[in-house]
Amino acid sequence: MSREAKGIMVNIIRIKENKKENILDLVARETTFTILLNQKKLVTLNCTPEKYKYLGLGFLYTSGILRKKEDIVSLEINKKQGLMDIRMEGTSLLPKDISSNNLWLGICQQAEGEGNPFSFIDTSLKINPGLVYSLISEMQERADFFKLTGGVHSCALADKNGSIILFSEDISRYNTIDKILGEAFVHDISTEDKIILTSCRITSGILRKIITGKVPLIISRAAPTDRTIELAKRAGVTLVGFVRGERMNIYSHPQRIGI
Repeated sequence: MSREAKGIMVNIIRIKENKKENILDLVARETTFTILLNQKKLVTLNCTPEKYKYLGLGFLYTSGILRKKEDIVSLEINKKQGLMDIRMEGTSLLPKDISSNNLWLGICQQAEGEGNPFSFIDTSLKINPGLVYSLISEMQERADFFKLTGGVHSCALADKNGSIILFSEDISRYNTIDKILGEAFVHDISTEDKIILTSCRITSGILRKIITGKVPLIISRAAPTDRTIELAKRAGVTLVGFVRGERMNIYSHPQRIGI
């Protein structure tokens, strides 16, 4: 999608070195995207207006609602209205109140409360520190819209050979994860030996999505929370943060970063 579709020019006053000037500046466009599930409104997301299909299916997948493609009976997307109408079979994990904007978190909590904790991620994936630094650097290089606006988050899916397979930007850090995992879901890209790269702070909500997506390693330029670290330890996820230059912090399962 072009930058004109994702952004809009606005008149601003810029002050620099005590000098004021009126200029046009590019800012990120924000729109709403509503998911209808079996003819009922499920959730409305605020997002960057692109990759609606991946966002919608990624949201359903990381929420635990959508498990396999065969569950989808029909799917229609109206880009102009910002609407996805999906009909599915097997939606037993839906909470009673499906209008909640915290739906995905509610489903995760409900599943854990019913004795269905996340499966432990066990994989032989191992990479060296140099690959960590180069992958983060490449993700930043690809973040063209962030460079123009400073108003979006970035996320990527990479393999152990150092190739970035998928990339997304969005005003919401949660949406970037959903777009990546949704695209992987649609195109049958295995994630069990892959790496998630992100520019954002890693919250437990972000990590829950990654665990549901079965990704064993997440790397971020930012920091995690204490709850995120504990969850990563329990789920078998290697959590790497504060990647700057040739420095990083490893918070859980360090065996996947070879020294």
